[in-house]
Amino acid sequence: MSWRGDLPVACWKAREAPVIIPVEAESTSDGVFLATHTSIPITQRNRVDSTVGGDIVNEHDLLRAVNELPADQPIIPILGKSGTGKSHLVRWLRANLSTTGSTRQIFVPKHRMSLRGILELILQHATSERAEELRAKVVSAVDAASDELEARLRLRGTLAVLIETRGARKDGTPEENELREYLASPTGLPALLGDPVFRSHLLADDGPIARLVREKLSGKGAEDKEDAFGFSAADLNLSVDDINKAGEDAVNVAGALTSDRSLRELAATMLNEQLGPAVSEVFGIGGDDLKQLLVELRLDLRRQGLDLLLLIEDFSIFQGIQGGLIDAITLVPTTEVDLCPMRVVMAVTTGYFVNQMPETVYTRTYRVFDLDPPTGKEVSFNPMGFAAKYLNAVRVGGAVLDQCYQDEDSTPNHCTSCPVQEKCHRAFGQVDGIGLFPFNQTALHLAIKSKSGSGGFVARDVLTRVLRPVLNRDQVELNEGRFPSPEFEVDFRGGALDILDNIEDQVRLRTPGDQELSARRIRMVRFWGSGEGPQNLDSTIHEAFGIPPVDGLPTASDVRPFPGGSTDQSQSGDDFNVPMPPTPPTPPPPPSAQTPPLVRAVDRWRATGDLTQSDRNTLRNIVHAAVTACLGFEDGRGGDKYWTTGKKEHLPSFDAKNSIGLDDKTLGAALISIDRTNDDDVRVLRALAWVNEKGPWADIPNGDVLQRLCMEKIQIWAERVSTSLALHEQKVDAELVRLTHTLLAVSKALGIDDAYKSDALSRTRAIFEVPPEVRDISVRPQLHRWQNRFIGTELKPERDLLQQRLLRLASYSQGGGSPLALDLPRLLRALRGDSDETLWPAHVPDVITELGDKVESRIAALDPLRTEALTVVPDLSDLNEEITEVAKALNKLVTERSHAGDLPASIDGSSLANAARAVKPGDLKKVNGIREALRDWDTLTADERLHLLTSDWEGPAVRIQAWLSLALPAVAALEEKLKIGTVSDTQREYEEVLERLGSGLETLSHEAIRVAEPEEPACD
Repeated sequence: MSWRGDLPVACWKAREAPVIIPVEAESTSDGVFLATHTSIPITQRNRVDSTVGGDIVNEHDLLRAVNELPADQPIIPILGKSGTGKSHLVRWLRANLSTTGSTRQIFVPKHRMSLRGILELILQHATSERAEELRAKVVSAVDAASDELEARLRLRGTLAVLIETRGARKDGTPEENELREYLASPTGLPALLGDPVFRSHLLADDGPIARLVREKLSGKGAEDKEDAFGFSAADLNLSVDDINKAGEDAVNVAGALTSDRSLRELAATMLNEQLGPAVSEVFGIGGDDLKQLLVELRLDLRRQGLDLLLLIEDFSIFQGIQGGLIDAITLVPTTEVDLCPMRVVMAVTTGYFVNQMPETVYTRTYRVFDLDPPTGKEVSFNPMGFAAKYLNAVRVGGAVLDQCYQDEDSTPNHCTSCPVQEKCHRAFGQVDGIGLFPFNQTALHLAIKSKSGSGGFVARDVLTRVLRPVLNRDQVELNEGRFPSPEFEVDFRGGALDILDNIEDQVRLRTPGDQELSARRIRMVRFWGSGEGPQNLDSTIHEAFGIPPVDGLPTASDVRPFPGGSTDQSQSGDDFNVPMPPTPPTPPPPPSAQTPPLVRAVDRWRATGDLTQSDRNTLRNIVHAAVTACLGFEDGRGGDKYWTTGKKEHLPSFDAKNSIGLDDKTLGAALISIDRTNDDDVRVLRALAWVNEKGPWADIPNGDVLQRLCMEKIQIWAERVSTSLALHEQKVDAELVRLTHTLLAVSKALGIDDAYKSDALSRTRAIFEVPPEVRDISVRPQLHRWQNRFIGTELKPERDLLQQRLLRLASYSQGGGSPLALDLPRLLRALRGDSDETLWPAHVPDVITELGDKVESRIAALDPLRTEALTVVPDLSDLNEEITEVAKALNKLVTERSHAGDLPASIDGSSLANAARAVKPGDLKKVNGIREALRDWDTLTADERLHLLTSDWEGPAVRIQAWLSLALPAVAALEEKLKIGTVSDTQREYEEVLERLGSGLETLSHEAIRVAEPEEPACD
């Protein structure tokens, strides 16, 4: 049982679709044609040489105009682009024109009509002796060129002769005339046309010569375009595999044409100018013969008291002889030439009629009827009525329609006998009682939109690319429960872009465990739904397609309106229009609900495979950051300041560009492959893009579920990367233990404070941290020479060599030239290892073990550095007061003696004061502490000794030394001055101050003025 009871799900037979919906209008029977005819809005213009303006009419107005054609304006052109219905309209006229016995009608179809066939059609109604002579000439002339290859060769040769003899003209610009002269010369186009090497290009089956010959011998095929065959600039963009075998002149002109588009266009024009004469010569009959034939026919019909009606379905089939046709149809009866009245209706493309018809045609044209819509005018549009007539015709069947036509009965409505008519029409829609099933308005609109590349409604495309494929192919899919089929989506995807492309919306439409049913439900909602996300449709649609609704989803109750159309399901099918309106704009969502651009890019990528390079790189970086965060890396070794440049030897690597694949071509090759056909992959990528834009998961729709999904997927990716890079190995790496401790000792020797901290992260940073900048190497030259040995030279970079060795063991690379990151867990385990009990493994290169031994021996020999430090740090233990207080008293004394004019000349009061100000509070305490630690050297641990010697205490010692070097001589000078003067109360006061200063400085003076340095002990 189906939704229609005992009847099949589909209410038509698939075999009827190609019968009812042919490629061309003339291939259906009269019964089918009239049963499917829909009134077409036409633009009528009285000004015939323009495409601007006009009034909207229908085919009945055209019929009226044909019937009232004046004798001196016998021509009515039907204009329009290919597929707009010109042939259909000519056929409708043919079926509806009421011709009397006095009218002879000649109908020239557009397909399968050869040159001989066209001429014989015209000759059918001629009875004069002259007509018999022309008939014999047509048969003999055309039959002489019936061999297609011979005709191609003769046409090529004739064109070469005509170009050379007629191609040069003098009515253009000087530049054009010069180029024409070159192209028409024997070394120009004639050389190219006659060259055996270029022959295959010029005579190719899809080239203009072959197409034109086929048309003249066999007529146009359904696959041929409507425009007249001719040369284009593209036909003359020539190249051959073996140019050495071509003639020199042919090679030269081919090269000139290939390099200059304007020259190719001129050459194509010159060839097209000679096509007509060439056709006449090759096929033995030309435009003059056609003119003579038509004139003879009209004279003959006039003698019989008859008139002539000529219906031409495609004017372009007269190419090559069109001049004779134009001359013949523009002739009007005169007293000298008593021709019969003649009416001509011809379908012709707009461009040809406006741009190439001679002026005489315009003067003989009554009105123009154009199927292209007028610019700036709105015409109501209801494609549903157009489609409904064909849907009903396919359901009824061609045989029944033909019988009704013969019996002069009206076309039956198949829906009236259907058991589900009422609910079908309610759910799928109907026009004039004809149901739209299997479409509804939305599905039909989107399908038509997908085939309307230019935005215009093309009747042929709707019939052959929308209705026929669905009714023919998908009838079986419906009956067997597989509709909407994958092919339906492929065919019409362009009309439904961005509708339900969101993977999260698609997940809500899934039936767990049934992928095929889930895919069909998504297609159903995408094309038949309202376009507003996951939803259930009318229950009848679910029943007809065999797709159950999903619990918890809203049900779409409204039909989406379309501009120019109506949601009224009973709208007449006569309301029809050519332009295809755009989908109505939907109001933008509130800012909080707007989807970020990168998320929309993921949706488009999943639907179409298109992704810009910028978006691809951004998404790779987001995934890379998420996976890296899960790997336990110390990116940058503690911060951007400490990034190093990645090197090729640090392998394996994990970088965003090469390790993460988002393209079909990289899938399988990349370490992490994200497949747009894998729903979980796309959901995770989309969620990461969203959280990268919005921040908290709570701000993302369905954020809690997506967060769990992302964490699971990222963990899988991280484990894949970890396995590939051999990260976080639990075994103790003896070499890594020795390396980390050796480098940590080097960092301590270089005075890097983090090396002395207890936490592992600080010590890890210290291994790669840049040493502190040295302010004044001259203060402790021996220390800095010793430290530089750890760094090494440019040729032998000791610390760098040890660092690079460590990176090979405990880091990964983000690609050549990109930063490195450490496998932090491995490094921390190595730092916790005991280096004293760990030996260098045998496989370690000698250069590494030798550097390790040198580091140990240098750090063990610190006594010479202690001696140097003692010479820099003064002994201030006898100073009873802070230096600042002593300096203040000395400065006061110097100032007073200067005012009294009794200051010794050797004392510079300003320099003394500046040196005192440079000494900072706490300098004395720090210097005394360093001095005391140096005295207690034997009680310090190895780390304490190293830290003491490499820590930054040089500044306080240097500042105090600078002040002492001025203060002690000043005190001595003042003492000497007092000794030679007369004793007074003032002098006694000065002596007391000096005595106080002297008691604090006496011991210092011995240290400060000492210039002889002990000989520097040697150290390594």
